[in-house]
Amino acid sequence: MRISGSLYLGGFFLLLLGERIFGGDSPWRLGLGFGGALVAAAGVGLAARAMGQASPDQRPGHQTAVAYGALGLSSLLVYALSLDTAVDALGLVDDEPRLRYRVVVGALWPLLWLCGTLPFLLTERALSISPLKVMPSRVREAGAAGLALALGLAMLFPLNWLASQINHRWDFGYFKTAAPGTSTVAMVSGLEDPVKAYLFFPATSEVREEVRTYFDQLPKGMLDVQMADHAVEPELAKELQVRDNGYIVFAKGEGEDLQTEKVKIGTDFDDARRMLKKIDEEVREALLRIARDKRTVYFTVGHGELYWGAGDDPAQKISNLRTVLQSMNFKVKELGLAQGLASAVPEDATVLVIAGPTSAFDPAEEAAIDAWRRNGGALLVLAEPGGAALAGVLGPMGVGVEVDKTLASDENYVPRTNQILDRGNIVTNKYSTHPSVTTLTRNSKTAVFIDVGAAPVVELGEVPKDGKRTATIRTLAEVWGDLDGDYQLDEPTEKRQTWNLAVAVSGVAAPAAEGVEGAEPREWRAVVMGDATWASNLALPLDPTKANLQAVLDAMGWLAEDAALAGTINNEEDVKIEHTKEGQGWVFWGSTLVVPLGLFSLGMVRIRLRRKGGAA
Repeated sequence: MRISGSLYLGGFFLLLLGERIFGGDSPWRLGLGFGGALVAAAGVGLAARAMGQASPDQRPGHQTAVAYGALGLSSLLVYALSLDTAVDALGLVDDEPRLRYRVVVGALWPLLWLCGTLPFLLTERALSISPLKVMPSRVREAGAAGLALALGLAMLFPLNWLASQINHRWDFGYFKTAAPGTSTVAMVSGLEDPVKAYLFFPATSEVREEVRTYFDQLPKGMLDVQMADHAVEPELAKELQVRDNGYIVFAKGEGEDLQTEKVKIGTDFDDARRMLKKIDEEVREALLRIARDKRTVYFTVGHGELYWGAGDDPAQKISNLRTVLQSMNFKVKELGLAQGLASAVPEDATVLVIAGPTSAFDPAEEAAIDAWRRNGGALLVLAEPGGAALAGVLGPMGVGVEVDKTLASDENYVPRTNQILDRGNIVTNKYSTHPSVTTLTRNSKTAVFIDVGAAPVVELGEVPKDGKRTATIRTLAEVWGDLDGDYQLDEPTEKRQTWNLAVAVSGVAAPAAEGVEGAEPREWRAVVMGDATWASNLALPLDPTKANLQAVLDAMGWLAEDAALAGTINNEEDVKIEHTKEGQGWVFWGSTLVVPLGLFSLGMVRIRLRRKGGAA
């Protein structure tokens, strides 16, 4: 191969190193990218120079090489158009057009690169074999062979796209310690008081390194991480009331004000694997207990609501939801007429949850809820098809629930009983950018929310003064509102369209809203949904993508005005297999070099054998 071909190939190799190894905004990425592009262009430039110096009868062969080299270089321009900066500059904000554009451009630039690079390299080789006497026909034949090979490889692109859409995965990894989730990272970043984390493990323990690696990924600042050994530091272990190694101890304060929270991991690797898989969940809960005062969530009772102590019907039971809230460091209490709801909502209430009532609230209860809300309260209202409309609670906020309709779909739903009723188990991944669904929005491609019988939420009239109203979760476009309970689309009374599944409402709380001088501006908040069963013991186990659980975390984080409660919580099931240079570098180099070069070599062997057969 001539120097021009070597420069061309080396330039693109530098580009590959910059994009695949460094990435992001690394200066190495930019340096290798621009440098690689210049080197590749220099290779084509040398080929063009040789073309200019060739005799007229030999020039067509050189022209073929230069044309293919220029085609390969054009892929760099198309690749640049696929970067986030270019997509944003084009003004593609909506998800659907943005996705379509990136799919088209993302498939076009590798095709251009293949169709330019393989023929260019083969024509360069043909030119290097006969540098003095160029045979244009042989050069054209080499270029055509390279183009055929490139188009054959391009057939893999649609197969790869189909595989990404179907997205079946087989995970053969047997173990991986969970990495810190975004919720834990936010919790550590938001610590107001210094917290020490003592990792009690012997120096020879394999578990020690796994735990230490986890804490190395957390932000520094108010969290001070120290390694400790029970046998070496008995006084410290006695002060923290640690009886043996294998514990993570969080400590805040000193002397009589010392507060501690422990997480037991164990020192034997085989025994500790289960805890290492969910270390992020355990660490987050311990940090919540030590860094946050326990707050209270009240659930209304006495109106047919879903309840954690309800019988054996998982659709009516919310014990799993209560467990999730307790893991978020909330106390969970009941609130009904017997507990004084007709008079006032308790002052210690952080969030009031109304979960699927079947009968209406007493006017006195509605007045108490509305007064508490207007003074800075936070509501999570989960209505149900056929249940109470809750007009007295929702009307003052400018929203309502059409409980006479059940949303249904015959295209995208969860088949649970294999009956037509399953059409009510609709799914969606259409989320807004509102803070009450922030994590769902970031993971919308994989986070699929499941509703088990939902009524549409509607916006009524004007939102209250200084208020905001946002549809946060919406259905897919093929859903209709079933009016007669047959789960069949009966047109024209029932039409397919997009419906609101959840609406977030907020506004300035009294007395600031009333113009009282010196009053601090506070905000009342509410999340209104037309389904309560999505958070029941029936739906949460049906949730393979954990979107329903994440909806609880995001909504409660926004309602409680605590962003650290939202975000992801990692465990071994959620962690993707990541190939590292140290442990699985062969996967990286095999997929980027060995496989492509192997296919290229097979093509070359095939061409050589065909030529020998023709000569014979």
